[in-house]
Amino acid sequence: MELNLYKRKFKVFLAEVSPDMTAWRSRLSCVLNNAGIAVVPDLQTADCSIHLLGGQDIYSKDGKGYNTPAGSQFRTAKTLCSKDFKMFVWNPSDMLGADNQYINDIRRDIVENTVYSDKKSPIIFVEDIRNIMNFKQQESRRSEATDIFFLFNELDGDSALGIYNMLKDFQKVRKLGISLSSGIDYNPFVLSQLSESKIGVVYYDCASDWAVSFVRQIWKDSGGNSAKIPLFVIGNSQHAKLEQLTILKNIAECAINEQRRIPLDIKVFLDKTTKK
Repeated sequence: MELNLYKRKFKVFLAEVSPDMTAWRSRLSCVLNNAGIAVVPDLQTADCSIHLLGGQDIYSKDGKGYNTPAGSQFRTAKTLCSKDFKMFVWNPSDMLGADNQYINDIRRDIVENTVYSDKKSPIIFVEDIRNIMNFKQQESRRSEATDIFFLFNELDGDSALGIYNMLKDFQKVRKLGISLSSGIDYNPFVLSQLSESKIGVVYYDCASDWAVSFVRQIWKDSGGNSAKIPLFVIGNSQHAKLEQLTILKNIAECAINEQRRIPLDIKVFLDKTTKK
């Protein structure tokens, strides 16, 4: 079984933003930091740049944001775009839809080595950046027969390992902590290990955006409605809310519970699915 590992680190310049996008920029900066991606203060020394689109028009010459630091950095980055430099333009705000003229102008001006994204989750956006920026090499890892394949984002690693330690006392379990900073393309291994497992369990506490996106992707890649391995998504009630999982209806069984009760929930799901 092959996993893809990234060969090199890359440096990101995180551009200034209009005041309405300050909170978005702060969230994105935290995700980049957690992902182990270097953010540098000088655009000229970066391998790529990220520009957040907000309420101020940083593109049009008569726009209020044109001569701001955000507008100036946007134009400078466009001149740097090449096979050695990429520009990421992010529009995460619900306020800036398809009827916004300056957003449409920017989208029409997207050229090679420029990437536009309107994904709402900074975690998913950063994963897309990593996939585009990195070169990959191969490493082998073998899947093994097990009862439970227990998956989690390492942002929730502390509570996840507590659950895993309880599970392994009475069931055969294989765990996989998915780390934003590892640079691994997990998908091939996840699919191979699922095929060797009786159930797949995705656990989360704070990383709800990641969990929903991840479950939808592995459900699709493992065959969708014809997938043979049951999926169970379980959230820690300390932060998780059941309404976050509404979108996974008909894809996986979902539940929210206290951390200490989650191992029993998983055991009940395993028993129910294996007795069919």
